[in-house]
Amino acid sequence: MKALSGYAEWFWLMAKNIKPEENRPWSLFRYIKREELPIRVYLHASKTKTPPDELAFIRSHLGSDQLIEFNKVDWERYRGKIIAEITIRGEISGPEISTLSLWAFGPFCFLVNDGELYDNPIPYRGQLGFFPVILPSVR
Repeated sequence: MKALSGYAEWFWLMAKNIKPEENRPWSLFRYIKREELPIRVYLHASKTKTPPDELAFIRSHLGSDQLIEFNKVDWERYRGKIIAEITIRGEISGPEISTLSLWAFGPFCFLVNDGELYDNPIPYRGQLGFFPVILPSVR
């Protein structure tokens, strides 16, 4: 299965099915063939902390219950680990992005759903773009 690396807080939102798009400066189709869609992928939380202005944006767009839950998360628990899976259904770019949710600002937006946050994140080294992940079988 392939993985995508990004900030823990943004990926947590997708895994909790709050944020229905992933914004990137490059097209999904650089790494994924159209005929592979929909595709299930891992979300890898990078070790890099989310910039304060992005955290402020996130907090300002959450409902009160979501904000309470968000503020209770121990983000260090997720950094440098595979934290979830999502399904990518497609991509939108250009003027159509304005028709999406408040979380969409492009220039490319991957349409995502079916997030599943892991109870036990899996330590793994991230990479740029989509990258292959082979996890050891659990017995």
